[in-house]
Amino acid sequence: MKKVIILTALIIIIMVGTYSHLNSPPPGLKRMRFQVKYGETVRETAQRLENSNVIRNADFFIILSYLHIRRYIKAGTYEFFSGMTSLDILIKLTRGEILTVRVTIPEGFNIYQTARLLDDVNITEEGNFLYYANNEEYLDSIGIRAPSAEGYLFPDTYVFPAESDARDIILLMNNKMDMVLDYLYATSEMPSMGTHEILTLASLIEKEAKYPAERPIISSVFHNRLKKNMRLDCDPTVRYAVKKFNGRLTYDDLAVDSPYNTYKNKELPPTPICCPGRHAIETAIEPASTNYLFFVARNDGSHYFSTTLRTHNRAVDYYQKGIANGFKDTQKRYY
Repeated sequence: MKKVIILTALIIIIMVGTYSHLNSPPPGLKRMRFQVKYGETVRETAQRLENSNVIRNADFFIILSYLHIRRYIKAGTYEFFSGMTSLDILIKLTRGEILTVRVTIPEGFNIYQTARLLDDVNITEEGNFLYYANNEEYLDSIGIRAPSAEGYLFPDTYVFPAESDARDIILLMNNKMDMVLDYLYATSEMPSMGTHEILTLASLIEKEAKYPAERPIISSVFHNRLKKNMRLDCDPTVRYAVKKFNGRLTYDDLAVDSPYNTYKNKELPPTPICCPGRHAIETAIEPASTNYLFFVARNDGSHYFSTTLRTHNRAVDYYQKGIANGFKDTQKRYY
């Protein structure tokens, strides 16, 4: 009997010692990131954890996972720290405590600016984002019937998983845009344009209007010009054509041969030129009722609107060339 007790005690000591050893952090573990891949098995993850010196023993980790109440680990990027045991790591993986990043995509950002921002904050790689944002086969699979995702990704504040697949980010942002469009269609008069044209027009409004109160009026100018088969003469479309998102446009820029150049083409550009926000889309659907056909920047963020080319040219001389020529601006500023 005494021998049995001694043997049992020895077995317990060995088991406890083994558990303590295998469950303890490996020497030298420091703060590190580790990505669990989609579709990866527990065994595959465990082996990579051991190879990365995050855990001491992959087999022990696998056995531990079978004994744990939550057996399934979740894909994503995790952060581990020195002192974490195999059990600590398993609990973190099965709870899905992945790293997330909060980011705001500003209204008026195009897909190139969005891709750069997402890369900068470690959400997804710029190149992958742009590849799928311009991949018509992928876009068609998620319901975007356009040559690119430009204009179809809703600008908002998001909390994304760190190191995400670009396709997941595009899908999530597009789903948000669909929700916004469904709401606006349900609460507005039936638009005369299709969704692609609405988003394209909204993107022009977004880029032209600094002050929200001007958006319905700028929208009315574009609507009026389209009805009269006039060129839209919209500088931001030229910027998009030449990929010059900052700085002054040159005469060579304005003469560029591109379907996006609304100084040379009368119709809307072939795609949106940025991702418009909700208010810009709303005003594209329901513009103000005006007779305006022209507008020029006042250099304070607001615009002067005109119904005739003669008045518009005088306003251009006054604000862009410094030629007074008897011009007086008594028009309301929509700040």
